[in-house]
Amino acid sequence: MKKTLLLALIFVTSIAYTHAQTQFIQSGKIEFEKKLNLQKEIEIAYPWFENMKDKFPKFVTSYSNLSFRDGKTLYEKGKDSDTKVPFWFDDKNTEDVIYSDLEHGTFVKKQTVFDSKFLLSDSIRKINWRIFNETRDIAGFECRKAAGIIMDSVYVIAFYTDQIPVSGGPLCFTNLPGMILGIAIPRLNITIMATKLELETPKTDKLVPPPPGRLKKTDYKNFLSTLQKAMGDWGKGGQRNLVNFML
Repeated sequence: MKKTLLLALIFVTSIAYTHAQTQFIQSGKIEFEKKLNLQKEIEIAYPWFENMKDKFPKFVTSYSNLSFRDGKTLYEKGKDSDTKVPFWFDDKNTEDVIYSDLEHGTFVKKQTVFDSKFLLSDSIRKINWRIFNETRDIAGFECRKAAGIIMDSVYVIAFYTDQIPVSGGPLCFTNLPGMILGIAIPRLNITIMATKLELETPKTDKLVPPPPGRLKKTDYKNFLSTLQKAMGDWGKGGQRNLVNFML
């Protein structure tokens, strides 16, 4: 009798666990770790630092959080990083705040460019993703590989999970059939990977666009034009900064 009860308990527990595992996640908060391979970046864009590169850490690390619920996401600065580098090698997107309304296909982004602050409002960027059969584990989720092009020539690799059926992701990367938990941009020596998921549902008033305040209002096209005019003669390093600001 005891053996029968034990087997029944194991069976019920197994069913409950399997059911929990197959539940789709609709809300929560994801922590992302962004890494820049600084030594490779110096080799490519800052050759005058070549003799000093070994004095810098190999990677510049920063953290961000993505809160999501009801088809809306908010991407913002997370915990502080212990990595210390000269300010010109700091993450250019650390202070950005990005609100996305996935249902209506729009975003609002508070963007810092050196000493200037902008408020971008526009449609969510369209990327023609190509999906592959390759998978990898990220933060405990099986993620499928996809790849696409932004800004005409910048190749982006993404990993998304259909266990979170929300077409959001870090920065302005969206439009895959599940949450993007990993991004790699080889040209910029950057990876952005989820480290953990918290299942606590964000409050509704958390997922709102950043307030306009005294920010310079613009859209994606005019913002790009402004950066191109400002950084057009900055050489390779300037062009790479421009792409970083447009992520």
